[in-house]
Formats: sequence, C-alpha cells, structure tokens
Amino acid sequence: MGLPSISVVTPCLDAAATIEETLASVRSQAYAGELEHVVIDGGSSDGTLELLERADGVRWISEPDRGRSDAANKGVALASGEVIGFLNADDLYEPGALAAVGEALAARPDAMWATGHCPIVDGEGREIRRAVTRYKNLLLRHWSLPLYLTQNFISDPATFVRREALEAAGPFDERYAISMDYDLWLRIARRHEPLVIERPLARFRMHEGTLSMAGFERQFREHAEIARRHGEGHRVAVAVNALTSQLIVVVYRGLRAVRRLRRKTA
Repeated sequence: MGLPSISVVTPCLDAAATIEETLASVRSQAYAGELEHVVIDGGSSDGTLELLERADGVRWISEPDRGRSDAANKGVALASGEVIGFLNADDLYEPGALAAVGEALAARPDAMWATGHCPIVDGEGREIRRAVTRYKNLLLRHWSLPLYLTQNFISDPATFVRREALEAAGPFDERYAISMDYDLWLRIARRHEPLVIERPLARFRMHEGTLSMAGFERQFREHAEIARRHGEGHRVAVAVNALTSQLIVVVYRGLRAVRRLRRKTA
C-alpha cells in the first residue's frame, strides 16, 4: 500500500515572528506521498499575509474567524488529504516526521490515528522542560483510555488522524478556547486506540509569559470538564483528572508567587 496523502492545517493570527520557520519545517519534509499545507489566517495585520504571499506550496485564506477551533475546522474543510495534522503557527515538525507518520499508517491500515513525541522549546528553539517531555513519553508508552482520561499527555502538533475518523468524531468544539485538542482526541480515543510512534515528530514552542494565570486555570478547568464529558464508565479516572487539575493549578500559583517574591527581593 502506498503512502497516504497528508494535509497539514495551520491556524494563525499575527504570526509574522514565527510562521516562516513553521512553513519551512513543513516544506523541508521531503514526503514521498502527496502533501499539502493549508493555512487559515484570522485577519493578521503584522506582516503575516505578506509572508504567506511569498511562501511556496501553501494554500491559504485570510478572513475573520471565531478562534483557533473555527480556523482549524475551516482548514479541515479545505484540505484534501487522507490524513490530517494540525500545526500551530509557532510550532515545528521534526525532520522526517511526516515520512515516519505516513509509513507507520501505511503499515497499519487499521490504525485511525497516530501520535508521537513532542519536545518543548523556548522562543529561541532551545529545548526546555525535558522532565515534562519524558513524563509524557512514559505515559504514551503505557497508553490506555482510562490513563488518558486522567490527564492530557498527547501533544497536538505530533498527532495525525485519518479523515474518516475525524469526520466520525466531529469538528473541534468552539466552546473550548484552550483544550479543544483534548476534547477531539478523547472523542477519537473512545473509538480507536492511537498508533504511538516512538520518536519526536514535532516541537511545541512555549514563549515565556504567553500563558496568563487566568489562561492556565481555564486550561485545567477545561481538562476536567472534558474528562467528565467523555469519561462514561471511568469514574475513577475522571476523579483523578479533577484532582490533578486542581493540584497543578495550586502548584503553578505557588511557583508564580515565589518568582514574584524573588523579583521583589532581588
């Protein structure tokens, strides 16, 4: 069986500082199958559109949208690939990632989605939070639906889904501003186990200060709510998610308070 066609969907808004590197990480994949990159811009005014106009091999539109979920859903509607991947405008694919995904899915036609490792990098591209990445990789190796209901350890940029599974699961839910990926992957996970590819597929870029305390708290409130919605038959896992989400927020608040105190006393 030949390699499946792959569509990469990138929602973006005012991403001039990072999108060139993101586009290059897709363009340099040298994927042997069909590959398209669809960019859905929400109406940028910072030079992003000029960069897209000059980019090779990219289909794009720019129009107002209702957020990242709406943009991603538009991208899926425009995409033609058998397999869909979602890459944010500041994240990157690792060299050879799409070949690894295409070959793995071609060898396993029964697998409806695939995911892999995803190191976290800072604004300069340096790897950070290695312990978090190792922890997520450990959980991936022991995948089960109940385990996934306890916390979100699947990285969106390193995850790919066959179109038929995506259409059966339905679009991104716009009620979730931050954790829409957890909701979607849980809907798919209720039907299919992921194919875990034991190698880095993408890099998630974390800029210092990009996630406010309010945003962080909302993210974990959404995690707990999503687990409740999709956790039928797994009451213990859902309870663990709620407790873990609360504990993570408490720890994060404490770390922020310590940093503020250190700055005041420095």
